[in-house]
Amino acid sequence: MTQAPSTLEVVLRQRGPIALDVQLRCAAGELLALVGPSGSGKTSVLRAIAGLLQVADGRIALDGEVWFDAATRFSLPARQRPVGMVLQSYALFPHLSALANVRLAAPRGTSADVALRLLADMQLDGLAARRPHELSGGQRQRVALARALARQPRLLLLDEAFSAVDQPTRQSLYDELARLRERVRLPIVMVTHDLREARLLADRICIIDAGSTLQEGPPEQVVARPRNARVAGLVGVRDVHPGTFHKAAGAPGKARLHWGLAGGGIDLCTVDKGRLTEGTAVRWVVSGEHLRVHAQAPAAPNVVACTVCGLRSLGEITQVACRPLAVPEARLHLETATQLANELRLQTGRTLFVQIAPEGIHIMPARTGASGASP
Repeated sequence: MTQAPSTLEVVLRQRGPIALDVQLRCAAGELLALVGPSGSGKTSVLRAIAGLLQVADGRIALDGEVWFDAATRFSLPARQRPVGMVLQSYALFPHLSALANVRLAAPRGTSADVALRLLADMQLDGLAARRPHELSGGQRQRVALARALARQPRLLLLDEAFSAVDQPTRQSLYDELARLRERVRLPIVMVTHDLREARLLADRICIIDAGSTLQEGPPEQVVARPRNARVAGLVGVRDVHPGTFHKAAGAPGKARLHWGLAGGGIDLCTVDKGRLTEGTAVRWVVSGEHLRVHAQAPAAPNVVACTVCGLRSLGEITQVACRPLAVPEARLHLETATQLANELRLQTGRTLFVQIAPEGIHIMPARTGASGASP
């Protein structure tokens, strides 16, 4: 199956009944994940793209072909939009076989062989005659994916498509999606509340909250450099610290970040991007890849002595909570390989030295509003 490369462009705006202020783009061969809390508007965006929800203002186009334009009062009916959609609930017809469910979605005149090939592509050989109740959750989701592809779509929409199955089955479906992306170059927009899933599957993520786009970009960039404290919270950054920014005298491009209360705390070396003035109150975060743990203090900048106050082993990974000695009101949460945790003999009450890479410190405005831009 081959499709002409297509790029999806979406602008959606309305005050109610579902408030939306969303702008996104998804190129052919790209997977864009819409991430946000329940009720943030993610599924409404997907429904608007599919033509199942009309919005007051905006524009939707695929490779220049307009599907919706509020300015000209044009809206292409949902049945005419070349969209394949996979839902969390599968939405299969219970009285039809897997083969019949797939054939029903295919263009009129499509042979049974095409539907059988789609089922085979989804690792469903020999199951074509089974009805949904005779299939496992993972198999039903594969049928739903085959049915979505039977429409010969130019765009694929996944609405919490993997959340109703267990973890081993979910991993198998992730592999199936990876193989699918090798075969067809479609824009794929996925709704998920699971940040780990988004980071694993997506080329880019779009953080949505209260119907508005807060930040969009590659997952690693959004997590390491959230636009503001609200985004940091939504992408699972647990530690958002207050601080004060200071210029580094005689050292262009370098700065000093004071962490802690006046008269105490610790100074950290960081990068000066020339956007902050001396003494600016800020919030800052650092992602896990910029943290290193040591049993003894190394001769390096930004080494913070901490007391371990919590440990949780999760197989190969151990989660560590620690309290900086110079900033006792703060907490640092990090993950390390369990093997390293054992080598360091980590236990509650033990002193641990955490090294923070200067370039890994991301400074944000002190305000926490969604509109705050990253400095």
